[in-house]
Amino acid sequence: MNKAKHTENDADVALAGSSPASESNADLADALKRAYCSLATGNTSELGPLYSDDVYFEDPAHGIQGKAALIERFHQLYSKVDSCNFKFHQTLDTGGEIFLAWTMILRQRGQGGEVIRVEGASFLKVRNNRIYYHRDYFDLGAFVYENVPMLGSIIKRIKQRLAG
Repeated sequence: MNKAKHTENDADVALAGSSPASESNADLADALKRAYCSLATGNTSELGPLYSDDVYFEDPAHGIQGKAALIERFHQLYSKVDSCNFKFHQTLDTGGEIFLAWTMILRQRGQGGEVIRVEGASFLKVRNNRIYYHRDYFDLGAFVYENVPMLGSIIKRIKQRLAG
């Protein structure tokens, strides 16, 4: 009988460490990762179910209100690339917030086949198993300015000088 009681207590402790919200957020984070990995093919259909209608998205270049506007923006952006891959390094889930650390590797059309690699992170706020706030953090210079032919070489030289 003591053994059975001990097992029940262990089960209670195990359940206390994981809430249904964090389990569903883990599913949401996994679904978001899959959706982002399919964006390179221009497939934005997997994004719709992940975001709330009133989502606010922000990155160093844009602020976008609403799911329809966000999906349209992603469609515009990713239709201009030959390939785009994400490697997700870490996922942190607090129950109502998700943090993703990632590397994006893309090849834009008309850029001579040059590969652009950007390190970044996403901070997401979740309500009712939908993302209602999405903030991406990345170096806009590495993503845009360093890939403009004349400007890029100047910025890269400045960075080299600053590095020592």
